[in-house]
Amino acid sequence: MYKESFVDRIKKARIDAGYTQNQVAEITGISQPILSNLETGEREPSLENLGVLADFYEVSVDWLLGTKGRNIYR
Repeated sequence: MYKESFVDRIKKARIDAGYTQNQVAEITGISQPILSNLETGEREPSLENLGVLADFYEVSVDWLLGTKGRNIYR
C-alpha cells in the first residue's frame, strides 16, 4: 500500500540526520535496544516514542508512518 514502511523511514531519518543509534538513545532517552528493534521491525513504536522521534528528527508522525495525513477539520 505504501512505498516505504515505518522501518524504512525511521532508519532513513536517523542516517540522514547523521546519528548513530547510541547517540539517539542518549539524546532522546529511548534505549538503544528499543531503537534497534524499531529499525528492524521487531517492535512497534509507542505513541510517546513516535512523537519523541518525530520531534527529534524534525519530521511529521505522518511521514514516519508513511501516511499522507489529512486535516479532517477543514
